[in-house]
Amino acid sequence: MIDTIHAALATGGATDGLLTKRSLAPKLQISTRTLDEWMRKGRIPFLKVGKSVRFRLADVLQKLNEQFRVN
Repeated sequence: MIDTIHAALATGGATDGLLTKRSLAPKLQISTRTLDEWMRKGRIPFLKVGKSVRFRLADVLQKLNEQFRVN
């Protein structure tokens, strides 16, 4: 997981626009079902626009990096 986060940051993935669940899940190497669970538990930030949900990759990666940091 941490390697995926660092790889996305290194390749400029953090500058992508708003992402859907279907486009974010593969970037994090998780299922959309896991993404739903993380949203429910408040583990990742998301934007609700009407009935749609969108994600800012930079915000998601930052939050995950803070939560899963290995010291």
